[in-house]
Amino acid sequence: MPVPAEDSRDAAILDKRIGVTVLTGFLGSGKTTLLNRLVRTPRFAGAAVVINEYGSVGIDHHLVRGSADTVTVLEGGCICCLVRGALADTLRDLFMQALRRTIKPFRHLIIETSGLASPAPILFTLRHEHFLAERYVYEGTIAVADARQLAGVPSAEPMRAPTSTTVPTPDASPTLLPLPAEMTQQLALADQIVIGKADLASPREIDSARARAGAINPSAAVHVLRPDAELPSLLLADGGYRKGSPASGAGWLGRFVSASGEGMAGGQGEGAEAGIRFSAGGAAHDVAVCTHVYTEPVARAAFLLRMSALQESLGESLLRVKGLVYFSDGSGPWVVHGVHRELYPLVALDGWPDHDHPYQDHASRLVFIVRGMSSAALATMLRERL
Repeated sequence: MPVPAEDSRDAAILDKRIGVTVLTGFLGSGKTTLLNRLVRTPRFAGAAVVINEYGSVGIDHHLVRGSADTVTVLEGGCICCLVRGALADTLRDLFMQALRRTIKPFRHLIIETSGLASPAPILFTLRHEHFLAERYVYEGTIAVADARQLAGVPSAEPMRAPTSTTVPTPDASPTLLPLPAEMTQQLALADQIVIGKADLASPREIDSARARAGAINPSAAVHVLRPDAELPSLLLADGGYRKGSPASGAGWLGRFVSASGEGMAGGQGEGAEAGIRFSAGGAAHDVAVCTHVYTEPVARAAFLLRMSALQESLGESLLRVKGLVYFSDGSGPWVVHGVHRELYPLVALDGWPDHDHPYQDHASRLVFIVRGMSSAALATMLRERL
């Protein structure tokens, strides 16, 4: 059984660590396009870029000049690593090279996963490798999705440009194509979802892609990326996993609460049945999404033990759990974040975001995204075990 996550309060230590942003997305989604734009921004200027490539096919030569080199300097002064071995060894070597000044020191690191990879092992590595945990801090995952693929449009179907004579009908839209399991997991793990190749999609397809992204991961911010538009400011903000960062508040959970409609039913204290609410549309992707609510503060030790047991039971089916919890010791609220069997260090907020309507009741809320389970089965498990 996993060890419950430890508290993480020392802002001074956190602030000195190198921020890690994970960039993921299915094959052909446009990750490289976004990466090239990110490294040209002031926030990521001079960042180290790790290409997490395990296959035998080389990386795009426009991104990595000379795949035989371990470290490549990109435009804007960014350092690019091509990883074919252990990621932990690469991150350790990068840090030591910067310490010895054999490469330029860096304050940010972007890890781009391969198109078929899940970001979860990267989070595990950052959490459990002691050397890395002291020197790097996870700042969130950005998932890129092809607009038309996310909208469920067959790749062979041409985009239909709207005309003055076009009259949309309810049955004119094609049946949504299922998404690859890897793509669904990438979207579920993301803190932010970028809909790429938007210039190749119609307005209707963009709307469909937005809706589908929201159904899979209601807590993620969704951006539409166009070639001629500036990058959204949220993509360039500090991640939500540092104490005191602008994104560490409850905006992401507020998006879920707002999207889920009416208020949630609440329990009457720690021993009562907690409120449960589901988001619409999750079942279409073999993904159940729901929120577990405590209306009263919960005991910290008991909560961590129950979460650990629940995560052990769900295993790989638990794509993500994220939320705010108020403990009975009077501290908090605390940001809770877990993937699969891992519960990551809790991050304390200075106070409840009273300006954000969903939190006026100061109730604890946990958003679960689970694959291969019905909403009813998930609700039963949460009631019985959490």
